[in-house]
Amino acid sequence: MARTHLNLLVQLARVDGIVVQDEIDLIKQIGEANGMSSNEISSCFEDPSLIEDLDGLTDDDKYEYIYNIVQLMKIDGRLYKEEIRFCARLASKLGYDEDVLMELMLKIYSDPDISADKTALKSTIQQYLKK
Repeated sequence: MARTHLNLLVQLARVDGIVVQDEIDLIKQIGEANGMSSNEISSCFEDPSLIEDLDGLTDDDKYEYIYNIVQLMKIDGRLYKEEIRFCARLASKLGYDEDVLMELMLKIYSDPDISADKTALKSTIQQYLKK
């Protein structure tokens, strides 16, 4: 599932047509944190189309996906409609209510260092999971 996670991030980074170095660095950092090798990470940039079924994800995994997606949206300092649409579709596929995106954007965008208290934020965000 780490490959799927990174592929989704690469797809988002490409949505606006420009992949900046900060986006690449964050994607690589997330890949490394998930135990991926440099070759595995590079393959995600070469072909980000491979996406596994998201239904088997745990609630914790879903949170990591949605958190990283919003974090990546923030990193270049610009917000594009295409990015918001992509993230809204992903949130829905992950089983979240559409309002989760706004909540996350408000929390993560208000944190200038992208270091929001992930544990506290997680309990808030998990309330948006459809059961």
